[in-house]
Amino acid sequence: MKTSHEYQVDLECQVNGTGRVSAVIFNNDIEISSYSCLKNLDENTWSAEHLFLAAVESSYMTAFFNTAKHKGIKFKKFKSTARAAILVSDEFSEITDIILKPVVSIEESNQINKTLKIFSLCTQHCLVLKALKVRLHIFPSVNLE
Repeated sequence: MKTSHEYQVDLECQVNGTGRVSAVIFNNDIEISSYSCLKNLDENTWSAEHLFLAAVESSYMTAFFNTAKHKGIKFKKFKSTARAAILVSDEFSEITDIILKPVVSIEESNQINKTLKIFSLCTQHCLVLKALKVRLHIFPSVNLE
């Protein structure tokens, strides 16, 4: 069964160089900078590059949650760090690599290998990652709690 979903995000930019991103379905919005993180970054606002990296990381997390649930993995905690490498030249700038370091805490030691296998499946089920032309490096960890 196929279904279709649409998402809408609204942006309003201010004269001072900041903007606000909102969505009709949410009560809160996010303040963003109109400057690139490559220069003139305001410490109190998110840049487009930060939002992009957050989208990649949260999409991977969602893929992990869904895959783990489908495979019967019970985990206590999911934590992740994401980093992006950006190539800057006089003509252009581009994100060349993204590094994800997800850490999952589980209770049962017999699920360690199964959990590690799920990390590799996540890239196939991650909508945002499938849309990228960036080298992706994933360094997963599993902890017992």
